[in-house]
Amino acid sequence: MRKWITLLMTLLVGTSVSYANASMGQVTLEAGYRQDQLQWKHGVPSRDPVFETSSKFKNIDIFELGLRADATLGCNFYVRAQGYWGWILDGDYQSNLKFHPIPAISTFDDISFALEAGRENRASISDNYVWGGEFGLGYSIYFCDCSMMIAPVIGYSFDEQSISVNDNGARFGNGSNCFFSENNNCCQSDTVFRWYGPWVGLDFYYRPVCECWSLWAEVEYHWGAFNGRRHHGGLEIEKSKQHSDNMQGWVFAIGAEYDFCNCWTLGLELEFEDFSANRHHRTDFNFAIGDFGDEGYISSLSSNDRSRHSFDWNSYAVKLTVGRNF
Repeated sequence: MRKWITLLMTLLVGTSVSYANASMGQVTLEAGYRQDQLQWKHGVPSRDPVFETSSKFKNIDIFELGLRADATLGCNFYVRAQGYWGWILDGDYQSNLKFHPIPAISTFDDISFALEAGRENRASISDNYVWGGEFGLGYSIYFCDCSMMIAPVIGYSFDEQSISVNDNGARFGNGSNCFFSENNNCCQSDTVFRWYGPWVGLDFYYRPVCECWSLWAEVEYHWGAFNGRRHHGGLEIEKSKQHSDNMQGWVFAIGAEYDFCNCWTLGLELEFEDFSANRHHRTDFNFAIGDFGDEGYISSLSSNDRSRHSFDWNSYAVKLTVGRNF
């Protein structure tokens, strides 16, 4: 056992001494294009839902600026931090309201309605922003005369998307022949997605000896919490605020850099993100169907059951980078 410990310490000391003459850190400015896909779904009851709503934010075009810094502390401890801000340029919004088959219908006239009723609404997104950041700390292990580095990393991250949509929206009507109606008055729908929590990952860096170019890659597994907030003028069956402690996601990034003069670098980066969260909680659901006549509603539905909420975020980005080695 003592021989293994001695060998391990010798390797660590050797890699530390070799790295003492290398670059100790880098600051990088990032700018590029990013596209997000976001979804907020709600169903009640959670099993075989009778009522479902879905809000999809698709093809969200974003111009993003970011600042990234990484450095070696001491000899092998590795730290990196990153922050970004993005402007939403364009996008599509799609909302859906659906009723699925209802078991008991009081009159024959309601059979066609009971099979399935739904309404879809579309609008454009052209406002608001995204922002976020992360911090990581790892331990660098070097190979091949320090031309290759692998570092297990742990950290914490925060990401937010704030989106506004102006649309008429699909609404419930009061008439006997109008289950879903169009709201003629334009209304604003504001939705905020927040994803935050710890993560573990692995960083890889490769720079051939006496070469001006380098390759790097990162993979991260995230877990933690999701907070959502929305305000809209339509149906208020689902709550305007949602929280989930069941968030998880993956981040993959790969890049290449080239040293062109006086420790300055120019590079290209690709990044992919996939996050999801869900929540189940008990809710009271009451709904009535039919005319507002003397006889009241034709039929009604009530439930005291668990409702299901799910949230998804997919993203990819292409960025140009300009860095300075220290």
